[in-house]
Amino acid sequence: MAIFEKISQTKALIDDTEKLTCTVENAQNINKHTEYTLRVQRGHSKETTWNVSRRYRDFAALHASLQQANVDLPLPPKKLIGNMQPSFIAERQIALQNYINEVLNHEMLALSLQVRSFLDPTSYSLDIAEHALQTVSIALRGDGRYELKGPLPDIGWRIRKHYFLVTDTENRTNCLLSWQSYGPEKYLSDKDLHTAFKSLLNLSHPYIDQVLAINNLETSAFVVRKIHENGSLRDILYGTEYNKNHLAKYANPRIRKPFTIGQIAHYGYQILQALKFLHEKGIPHGHIHPGNITIDNQRVLLMDIENVLIGVPCLYRPHLLHLRRTTTAEGIDVYCFGRTLYEMAFGTTLQDYYCNFYPDGINEDLESVLRLCLSSTSCKHGGPSLDHLLQHPLFVRAPLNGLSMGNNDVRMHLKFPIALKDELKAAVATSEARLKSEQKLVRSAKREVRIQEILSSEEEMKKQKRRAKKRDSVWKSTSSLAETVRSQSASTASSPTPPVLSGETSVTSTCTAGAASPCDARSSLLASICAFDKSRLARVVDSR
Repeated sequence: MAIFEKISQTKALIDDTEKLTCTVENAQNINKHTEYTLRVQRGHSKETTWNVSRRYRDFAALHASLQQANVDLPLPPKKLIGNMQPSFIAERQIALQNYINEVLNHEMLALSLQVRSFLDPTSYSLDIAEHALQTVSIALRGDGRYELKGPLPDIGWRIRKHYFLVTDTENRTNCLLSWQSYGPEKYLSDKDLHTAFKSLLNLSHPYIDQVLAINNLETSAFVVRKIHENGSLRDILYGTEYNKNHLAKYANPRIRKPFTIGQIAHYGYQILQALKFLHEKGIPHGHIHPGNITIDNQRVLLMDIENVLIGVPCLYRPHLLHLRRTTTAEGIDVYCFGRTLYEMAFGTTLQDYYCNFYPDGINEDLESVLRLCLSSTSCKHGGPSLDHLLQHPLFVRAPLNGLSMGNNDVRMHLKFPIALKDELKAAVATSEARLKSEQKLVRSAKREVRIQEILSSEEEMKKQKRRAKKRDSVWKSTSSLAETVRSQSASTASSPTPPVLSGETSVTSTCTAGAASPCDARSSLLASICAFDKSRLARVVDSR
């Protein structure tokens, strides 16, 4: 039995955070309509490449489904007359390429089910939500404690994670249930996962949200938590409600409410305390971002502790792949913590992998912390530790900033069996090794791109040199011809040859004939005129 439990064959093998790239390769007319062939690649490996055929109306349907994001996207307009002309199809192909590039460059849109299903219909089915509803309904019937009231569609960014409103039958209070498929980094057996979930039920910490119920199923797991009406930290940042569509909330928020420096120090200190506690217990968080942090009575509560056990990818994983030294579980949490502070401070997400420049007027301590977590120099050396950050002046003064630290009387408790601790340690090591291998693939792909650019530039330089050499040879031949014409024109335009005496006629004719061979017809004619002898003309008698 243990052999079958060790490897979970039902987990999703696809990393939903992997970047997709798309190239509109060509277009062809089929049954009086135009189909565009899209070549799609997942990640940096050329082996994961496939083709998809799409019509213009498919692009239009995708565009309509993304309108709720309030993002201006350059979809080319529809044309009814002349839309089958080759010139128009070529122009539209370029416009559609520009459109899909803009969609994939937007992080929130690129992670949406609409875009993933459009580019990869085999891996992403639009009926995932229906399957989740059926699975949760069956699971709750066997549980008996929670009653399903209905789904809360698309309130989170994860494609394979769905939320439901449930009622606790014991105290008749509403709770939030999240259902999640297993990810590609689920390395625990079903038995060990069940034991770990039982330990999470007994977890107690002032800065970690309580788990009311948790259960592992055959292909997924669900967790029940208290509903926080204020929503997540990201909901507070953008002034929205927790149960709204995530694209409408986060893709292009209209309201941005950055935190003050006192709030950043206060809540940042609490996040670090919670992370330190988890690492001491042998279970990293791995998924720190404003979407899984909430605030209750000026107290931070970390959520989604179970993500590292379920094996789902981190939101910032595409950025982590470009960091050379950030490979440990602690380094990942520190880097994600830095990105979280950045969003809290500026009310927007960090688009790049690093951040070396900050606006004028930023608090010096805050800038120092952000540089420790996010600067290229720091990331190249692995970043600071959690203890090092807790000793930073920004967080040392946090307990004395005048804000209430909340209820610190909550007993801190989390205990795993010894055998499970070893399994957790091995799972974390395997996850770190996977990240290192993927980082090497990214560096290798970048190296190949640079080599191709160098080779193409060298080839282009050789072509330019050949063209320049050809132009020089043509110019030289043209210049020599022009010089010959100029010399000949100068000789013919000189003073006329004096008349020749009759005794010298034969000599002059001979010389003229010998010299006329390299000359053109004009010079020969001039020589003949100069050698003309009037004495040979017959005399004419005037009869007058």
